[in-house]
Amino acid sequence: MSGSKNLTKPPNDYKLSAGSLPEITRALNSSAWVIALPTELRPIYDTEHLALRRGHNRRIMIIVTIIFDLFWLAQFKSVPTLVIPSLIFRAGMTTMLAAFVMLDVRDRLGRAYGPALVTLAVMATVISAVLSIMTPADSTTSMSDVRSIPLILMGTGLITRLTPAEVCCNAIISVTVFVGSLFIAPSVPSGELPSLILMDAAIGAGAVLLNLKLETRDRRVFLLQASDRINRAELVARNRGLLLETQTDGLTGVANRRCFDEMLSESWQLATEQHDSVGLIMIDIDHFKSFNDHYGHRGGDDCLRMVAAAARREARNSDLFARYGGEEFVVILPGARLDAVFTIAERMRLAVESMGLKNAGSGDNAIVTASFGAASMVPAPENSSVALFEAADYNLYVAKRGGRNRVAAGDWRTPDDPANIRKRPNHS
Repeated sequence: MSGSKNLTKPPNDYKLSAGSLPEITRALNSSAWVIALPTELRPIYDTEHLALRRGHNRRIMIIVTIIFDLFWLAQFKSVPTLVIPSLIFRAGMTTMLAAFVMLDVRDRLGRAYGPALVTLAVMATVISAVLSIMTPADSTTSMSDVRSIPLILMGTGLITRLTPAEVCCNAIISVTVFVGSLFIAPSVPSGELPSLILMDAAIGAGAVLLNLKLETRDRRVFLLQASDRINRAELVARNRGLLLETQTDGLTGVANRRCFDEMLSESWQLATEQHDSVGLIMIDIDHFKSFNDHYGHRGGDDCLRMVAAAARREARNSDLFARYGGEEFVVILPGARLDAVFTIAERMRLAVESMGLKNAGSGDNAIVTASFGAASMVPAPENSSVALFEAADYNLYVAKRGGRNRVAAGDWRTPDDPANIRKRPNHS
């Protein structure tokens, strides 16, 4: 049995490693009577299997006990002297069943579940065997307790779902007790001994074989489901990797233009629903053409990667940093007002400048810098995500025209109306 504390709930959220697949394949191809489960899967199967069969076992044990108790009525006429002892035994058996059901429903049995279930099954056989031994020799017409033992074994062995170890234990003990009682019970005719022994032994063997077959089927189904789960997880991972590739700029490792377009639309839609703002920063590396001409395309690629990394570190976890194209980058800042957008853009500007990356193509002492255009809007009928983009783009133009290496930001609704622009102090 599993050592899990809560055995009523199958672990539906368990994760399997792809390394289990070879063992699962070997197990599925095995011709053994009972498929051996991989070590990683055994506790999962035990917990899941037990959770599925507990309710079934409770119902079967209740039905078996009721039928077992009904045999007491036959003793009023056949063996009146056993009515009181039989009532005491059966009442004790019923009390044990009630305690078992109560503890099982409350999930208090834990690892004791299997032994407790086998004890109940065997106890019914033992009680019937004791009553058959107590039946007087002159009551040869009454063999109700003797005949009830194979029925008990049939109910507990063939119908109740036990593990292979439990069903073997139940069958061996029940058949042994039954055979022993037949030789001791004075009311059993010697001529009926062979048929009774064969019948009970056949039921016991059938119970073991049936449970082994059902156990093998359950394990095979479980392994097939586990294999399917692993394969689906790997497929999801591969698809996620492919999706990441389609949304990532291969040179800088940041999001690409396609991802930016999708996220800007989604961020705008979410802000519309939540009546929140959306911030946007546009970044352009200053004098990049002269840098590229002087250092070559490989040097230019290194410059793009370094600028992207430096600026990206200043973004928030919730922001999307993307390469828009060429030497231009964009940042989406969900929920950011203009002051916050400006502050983040200024940190990015300082981060790029602090690299101190020389740009000899623009002068002996020149270093790589970038210009930033910042904007923020709350979605309204008179604006759109396009207007937000145009606002940031216009402010980038203002920063470039103002001398580069600075942040320009403004509150405005239409880029063509300078009256709506709130000037920010230039930073050089």
